[in-house]
Amino acid sequence: MSYTPRSADVYAYDPALPPTNVPIVSGATAYDCPQSGNTFILIFNEALYYGNRLDHSLINPNQVRKFGIPLWDNPFDEMRNIGIKTKPIFVALKAKGTKLLFDLRAPTDQELANRPHIDMTSKVPWNLGTVQLGKVSIVHEDPIDDPRSNEAELRQLDPIMQGMNEWRTVQQTIVDGERFFQQVGRMDDDARFADVPVRPSFVSTEQHTKATAENLSERQGIGLHRARATLRSTLQRGTRSAILPLARRYRADRMFLRPRLKGKFSTDTAYFNHKASQIYFHKSGFYSCHHLSKVDDKQVGPTLKKFIADYGIPEHLTMDGAAVQVGRNTSFMETINRAAINYHISRPYRPEENPAKGGIRELKR
Repeated sequence: MSYTPRSADVYAYDPALPPTNVPIVSGATAYDCPQSGNTFILIFNEALYYGNRLDHSLINPNQVRKFGIPLWDNPFDEMRNIGIKTKPIFVALKAKGTKLLFDLRAPTDQELANRPHIDMTSKVPWNLGTVQLGKVSIVHEDPIDDPRSNEAELRQLDPIMQGMNEWRTVQQTIVDGERFFQQVGRMDDDARFADVPVRPSFVSTEQHTKATAENLSERQGIGLHRARATLRSTLQRGTRSAILPLARRYRADRMFLRPRLKGKFSTDTAYFNHKASQIYFHKSGFYSCHHLSKVDDKQVGPTLKKFIADYGIPEHLTMDGAAVQVGRNTSFMETINRAAINYHISRPYRPEENPAKGGIRELKR
């Protein structure tokens, strides 16, 4: 589908062997569901692209789990079947020796344009040095008789929070070898795949152009001062790149058109005399209040979409482990994953980790 401006050094089990530099891409593959007979397009973001060096694709189970999609890969578990449980379908896995796999193939242009797309991994950069894996503590609470409505004064919060997230610099890499994303399991002798495009004969030498003030000044005919100001205030995020000439049209993602709100926001459910509201808070004194008639997924989840529509996408969001927020298959977590929001779940019995609790205290006072 598209390249990213990053690559990864992949090491073998033997440390004596040299590493292999592999580009990181967003790739698509077609899965024919045996239960319904329908075809679905599975999108794997932040995936390793080996070109034609492998006859299969590699996926990271923890990347799928981190995105909120349950994946069971224990063949000795008698309680569950091995597979991947997405919302519309269950992708069954099968064992081949010690490896687990499932059948997929190259999608056609018509299938890419018309068949349902399912994101299997997040678009957030998968950095092995910073990613944190672990269980999420889910607190099951009564929506009305919440103990937090009668709790004692929260301990004093630290008013000084960390500054804005620093922009992550990425090193521009030149992808050598095959540049066109080879779809998995392509069968050239099958008439069904006659419309799958072949590798373009022209390869651009500027696949990932550096967005520097000097380049912008030269291309737009503006001064360096104005070019730097433009880069500081631009809302462009998640740009896509491709090898020219383009083989297919990209699908528009309206989520990237929303402004990104720098800084750390937090959210929590406030209770006022048997009435509830979802509060979004920032240390500067900003409040966004969304009233709820019932604290459940159908009402808490849309509040984040409403916040994004009104103000923009927060770069970072802190919340507690309430089930309506961080539970599996909740619309709240679905919005966080789709909007690529970095989030932190406060630990149990540590209210000082969630600034929104102190904000609710001040709001009540």
